[in-house]
Amino acid sequence: MDNIPKLVVLSEKFRGQTFDLNQDLYTCGRSEARDICFKDSTVSSHHADFFRIEDGEGYKYFIRDNHSTNGTRVNNVPIKQQELHNTDIVQVGGIEILFDGGDKTGSSASRTQTGIDIANTDSGLATVKTMSNLSPFVGSRKKGSSQKILLGVVIVLGLFILALIVYIIFLVLSKSGEDAPAALLNMFFKSI
Repeated sequence: MDNIPKLVVLSEKFRGQTFDLNQDLYTCGRSEARDICFKDSTVSSHHADFFRIEDGEGYKYFIRDNHSTNGTRVNNVPIKQQELHNTDIVQVGGIEILFDGGDKTGSSASRTQTGIDIANTDSGLATVKTMSNLSPFVGSRKKGSSQKILLGVVIVLGLFILALIVYIIFLVLSKSGEDAPAALLNMFFKSI
């Protein structure tokens, strides 16, 4: 491992790309105007910034979310701004990136949690946030509205068919010379 901190992309589409962090600021996003560009629909045009601040012992590295649509996470926790430590996993939209802090930022071994606390999760089933901008239909319809529409159409169609049957019976009875309403009522009461 060399002494220059870097970002190593883990996601399949961009796997293996590395970005040395030897400047004070790197912009990250979907736009080609960014220092780190990911052409991916889950990444906002100016998604996040990676920056460093010098302290007495060297540099500390941070990430800051720029009000992105799908958010930024560090070790699967949503963040607005956070200091990065060696081996942190950063998620920019749907892109996973390993922060390789070099030898100067130390190891995360002393802060590694070796258990999963399911009680502190929302459902205990999934921890990955749904990316809202992947589907153009998200939120466009209320749940169950298509079923209500279908039920209404079936009811209207049923009433129309019933009215059509009554009309045909009325026509047949009126052509036979009988009093159609009386014959219709007589036929109805005989069936009961």
